[in-house]
Amino acid sequence: MRKLVLIIIGLLFISTVSYAVAEAQVNPDKLHFYMYGAKTCPHCRRMKEEIPRVYGNDSLTYYELVDNAENQALFSVQYQYTGIAGVPAIGIAYDGELKAIVEGEFNVSMAPEIVKVAMDNGGLILVTGGKAYIIKNATIIQKLQIIYVEHRNPDEPVTTTTTPTNTTTGSSDNGICGPGILVALAVVPLVLLKRKR
Repeated sequence: MRKLVLIIIGLLFISTVSYAVAEAQVNPDKLHFYMYGAKTCPHCRRMKEEIPRVYGNDSLTYYELVDNAENQALFSVQYQYTGIAGVPAIGIAYDGELKAIVEGEFNVSMAPEIVKVAMDNGGLILVTGGKAYIIKNATIIQKLQIIYVEHRNPDEPVTTTTTPTNTTTGSSDNGICGPGILVALAVVPLVLLKRKR
């Protein structure tokens, strides 16, 4: 009888531990990536190929900055909250909720671990300039959620719905990418706003 009780207790313990482990796992099927990029950027092209290769063709929503005033304006707004001026700028959402933003190329197979760290710390992971930060300000997280996932300016009232460009094809154009050209795109609206005051 004592052995039976120990076996039942052991099974309950194993069941509880395995449930806790299963709950702690991040399901890769619930990941979605939102990327601001430029067709002239070789890093953007690589990430546009790598994300769908690892997570499937429907795992990436891409926002082109070159010749797209709406995306440039949204990228400038996100710059105010993140300081990210270079591309690619990649938002990682889990089950529709933004959990991380990464500037530049990264090993996309690490996305579940990045999301797990964000969830464990109750915030949004920001990786920029070779450093990682955690944002816990709910207002900022919500604004970044709107910019990346909903693809609209969080400071403007909702009047129309925009449809993001969802593409996973690369471009063969060569050129510069990163902070140089995009800092100008992000700073110009700020300078113009300052002049109006």
